[in-house]
Order: sequence, then structure tokens, then C-alpha cells
Amino acid sequence: MCPSWAAANRPGSRDASRGSPTTHGRPAEVDPGIAAQARRNLDGLGLDQLVITDDGEQGYPAAGPYDRIVATASVRRIPRAWLDQLPPSGVLLAPLDSPFGCDLLVRLTGAGGTAARGHFVANVEFMHFRGRRTPRPYAELGWPETTSIERWQELRVEAGPRGQQILDPSPPRSATRRIRAEGSSP
Repeated sequence: MCPSWAAANRPGSRDASRGSPTTHGRPAEVDPGIAAQARRNLDGLGLDQLVITDDGEQGYPAAGPYDRIVATASVRRIPRAWLDQLPPSGVLLAPLDSPFGCDLLVRLTGAGGTAARGHFVANVEFMHFRGRRTPRPYAELGWPETTSIERWQELRVEAGPRGQQILDPSPPRSATRRIRAEGSSP
């Protein structure tokens, strides 16, 4: 099912949809026909699984918070709803659209107060969410203007109530050379 949004409840937690202990995911599918087929397939396997027919960018607050949120479709920014449903120390894994012509898989850890911090773990390609978003410049989505694809593994990501920021913790190579030159003895 793609695009989809899935999350696993904390082991031993109560599932709001059925009231039973669960570690099941909560897949979401935007296309009603595909969601119906997914339900039939899961029923055919004897799995009592809730499949949410929705875009997925709002998550599924009725059964949250979730220790793990895994998105299988790319987003341009981390949705606030996912952060609202991620507890401290929870993990969010999602493909994030980048200015490099590819998606970058981000792994964020809940930091409390609907905030999360993390880093990119892989260069990937995923289908994008179908949300009705107006295209925006990457700088408005928190991307630094001077970063290049060669340095994607160095980038850090912070997401929270004020949006997302992609942080480059290392100075640009030209700045590093300038600092060394200024610190050199004549």
C-alpha cells in the first residue's frame, strides 16, 4: 500500500479501535479502492487489521501516541500531526523531499513538547503524498541554501511547533579553508 502511514503502538498498550493489547501497525491508504483491497487481503490472512482510508498526513490520533511512526511516502515537511502523536524517545522514520533531486530518509527521535530531532540515514526514492500543498521554495521548508548532496549525511533535522530546520553542523569547505588560512602563522 503506497502511499501509506503506519505506526505501531507501544507493546502492551491498549488499541483504541478494538480495546485489546496490540503491536499492530495502522496503515493508511489515500485511494479507497486500494484501501478496500488491503482490507480484503488482510482479512483473507486472518488478520484483524484496521486500514485507514485517508491521506495519512494527519496520522491516527485515536490510537496514539506511537513509539514508532513509519511513513512509506515522501513528505516535503514533517507533518505536525505526526509530531503530536510521537512521545519523547519515540522514533519517526520518513522520506523527506530534498532539493537534491531525491528523497532523504530521516530518522527522528521524539524530544518532548511535539518536537523531534535526528538525522538522515539513506538516500531513497518514494512516491510523494498526494496532499494539496502549494509548492514552496526549499528555504521556506527549512533547508540551508549552501548544502550539497555530497554532505547529506552530515545534516541534522529538527522538527517542532515552529516548523522544520535542516541544520548543517559543519562549516562550508571554503569557510574551513579560510579559518585555517587565518589561523596559520606567516
